[in-house]
Amino acid sequence: MNKKFIFKYEPQASVKEMFTHFEEAINIGKKSIQPKNVSITNNLSVISRILNETRLKIFSVIRERQPNNIHELAQLLQSDYEKVWKDCQVLASCKVIKLKKINKETKPVALYDQIVIDFPVLINKEKVLEVRPLH
Repeated sequence: MNKKFIFKYEPQASVKEMFTHFEEAINIGKKSIQPKNVSITNNLSVISRILNETRLKIFSVIRERQPNNIHELAQLLQSDYEKVWKDCQVLASCKVIKLKKINKETKPVALYDQIVIDFPVLINKEKVLEVRPLH
């Protein structure tokens, strides 16, 4: 199984458009307006703030090494516990990982196999070319 979390950049997305989708979801009784594995923004700096190199490395180590707790993760990364803890909280708030309480420990668990950044490349103002990862 290859579960993907997608950060999608949509430059034309607007707050008004998002509220229109929200209203549609309410009218038809839909519980969510977008898939749980997709986060959409019209601001690239949001993606770059969330997915910096350190956090991508943290996600990768959690996914590959499956540390038992944050201390072990910090040791694997050869990094400061407090910094790793804060970065894990950001990833957890985005629902990319889960921080699972086990006794007095907190185990970071990857909820996805892969993080994908999906954004259009503007060729000119009228035409947009979608760039997606190769399978």
